[in-house]
Amino acid sequence: MVKLRFIMGIAFIAVPAVFFAGCRDRDSGDDAPPTQASTEPTAVASEPPGANPSAATPSATAIAQAAPLETGTSHGTLTHDGSERTYRLFVPSDATAGSKMALVVALHGGFGSGDQLADNSQFEKTAQAEGFIVVFPDGTGRTWNAGNCCGGSARDDVDDVGFLAALIDRLKATLPVDPERVFMTGHSNGAMMTFRFACERADRVVAVAPVAGSLEIPACSPHGPVDLLAIHGDSDKNHPIEGGEGTRSIANVAFVSMADSMRLWTAVVGCTGSPETKTEGALTTTAWSGCAGGATAALVVIAGADHPWPGGKMPARTTALQGTPSQELDATRAVWEFFESR
Repeated sequence: MVKLRFIMGIAFIAVPAVFFAGCRDRDSGDDAPPTQASTEPTAVASEPPGANPSAATPSATAIAQAAPLETGTSHGTLTHDGSERTYRLFVPSDATAGSKMALVVALHGGFGSGDQLADNSQFEKTAQAEGFIVVFPDGTGRTWNAGNCCGGSARDDVDDVGFLAALIDRLKATLPVDPERVFMTGHSNGAMMTFRFACERADRVVAVAPVAGSLEIPACSPHGPVDLLAIHGDSDKNHPIEGGEGTRSIANVAFVSMADSMRLWTAVVGCTGSPETKTEGALTTTAWSGCAGGATAALVVIAGADHPWPGGKMPARTTALQGTPSQELDATRAVWEFFESR
């Protein structure tokens, strides 16, 4: 179990951990097929069928607030920019129309899918235990337009920023989402997309956690404070932490280093203080404070970690594509604890 200790508002992880980062067109080990589901989740009704608005005990409002939602795993579609986009959604079993739950948007890596990241990360188990909603959108052609990467989405300049903003708005309108607790994380190409979304739509998210991916747009201008926790392995062969092309990458992209990514990010969010670095076991955490609006930023480097989601599941057939997941850090738990503390 990962335990977090907060120093200057940044989570330091107090167990050994492994970092992996990077983006490639097949970066998530993600040779899983893209999601093809098309059933949209049902909007929350203001009152359950048969409710009597004039009833005194209990009141119609109380009944509506206690009404159970459609919970568990489902799949939905959303038409954006003329294209039908798909996503996987998980709502915990104790959700009701009167709840106020955090929403985590989790983005798969290149050649991955929402279903694949849900399985690899096991985020739904954490969501059920901790009581939050998690959605796993699907990129077009199994990639995201994160700027410099990746695949057809970047080549065709797909409006993934707009799609993700529209999806967040859809879920806030139809589910009991707390608008002050909307978060985003992603792996590899999805991590790059997470960086880009935070740069361009800081009005939609409170905090972000890119895992194994860098900031791949030349200019970043977040309109408001966003907390950031980046995680990267120092032995990533798909997306080298020092930047450039990985020996195992097929994206044909020279990635931005994590040092340069964090330098740009902390500059644009106004971090003026000197970063503090601390090493515990396999984890080296560099934390910035004194950022505009009270924002925080941290980079956790996991010694010996390759590209897969740390602590996650990985089919044996994909290890040749991205290595073996480090078990030094449960990234799902670490990311959620970072979000929960916001």
